[in-house]
Amino acid sequence: MDWNETKNHLRASLTDFIWDQWVSLGMAGNASGRVVPFVIDPEALLLGTLGFAMGEARLRDEVLDWLSRNGDLLSVQRVKNLNMSMPVAPSVDVRGIAAFMSSHGYGSWKSIVSDDPTDKATDFTRYTLRGMSQEPDPVRPETFILRMRQLFGVNARVEILTWLFTHPEGHPAYIARDTAWFSKSVQAILNDLERAALVNSHIDGKRKTYAISHRAEIWHSEFGKGLRWLNQGAFYQGILRFIDTLESISDPKLSTSSRAIVIRQKMIVTAFRMANLDGLFSSARNERCEALVDAFYSGCSDLIDLLEKRTM
Repeated sequence: MDWNETKNHLRASLTDFIWDQWVSLGMAGNASGRVVPFVIDPEALLLGTLGFAMGEARLRDEVLDWLSRNGDLLSVQRVKNLNMSMPVAPSVDVRGIAAFMSSHGYGSWKSIVSDDPTDKATDFTRYTLRGMSQEPDPVRPETFILRMRQLFGVNARVEILTWLFTHPEGHPAYIARDTAWFSKSVQAILNDLERAALVNSHIDGKRKTYAISHRAEIWHSEFGKGLRWLNQGAFYQGILRFIDTLESISDPKLSTSSRAIVIRQKMIVTAFRMANLDGLFSSARNERCEALVDAFYSGCSDLIDLLEKRTM
């Protein structure tokens, strides 16, 4: 097993995965040609990019260019919420992006900029922008959240409605967890949507669940049809833990038993479970020593395969 080669392969596949999403949103650049089979979460994508792909200079420059043009379509509050609940991006980069956005006229990002001179921030303003990015194409299914924001503004209703379009039904707590909005806000919005006859509800045991109403004639019959949801905040959090584990076991001097101990300690799969991808490492849960290392390596291959074939 070549752990360093596996780690490098994973990072390359993840960078392509991130590239393709940005290009789907209108960023200039060449995509791999692979599809993005889910609705893109722009805030999770931004934080995932800061966490995993800003070392790719071309990608960094084009992302900054896209942000300078389309920054009004991003939710600063969701960036805060995701960065607090599922942190994947270095704090210096988050503060640096906030300062960059503020310098391009997006004043709401100032709430993330630190007034403490000891808090360092990456200087993203030093890079030259090409001005090649376009606005997102609203008819592409993967841009659906941005399309909804153009319709309804940048607010929690967008993610809640998108979640409902991509699920048969759901409990407010699950919707809040997946959309990175506070439970009370989600419940209040669901109540409003139900009063407007856009959603309906029923009692499932002790829980009240909600679904898009078939009587919501305001929606075109094809609007939102065929969309797929991926909890991208949880997905990137799982990736971060996974890469951290790979970093810790890649030393060729480590014994198999030492690797197994590290894997057992680090590979808590809660984040992947939230993204419905915990099957990647299900075979490793009850293994020990060499069998555990083998199962983890198999999970590495499965994750790379998933990123490249987009079968999530």
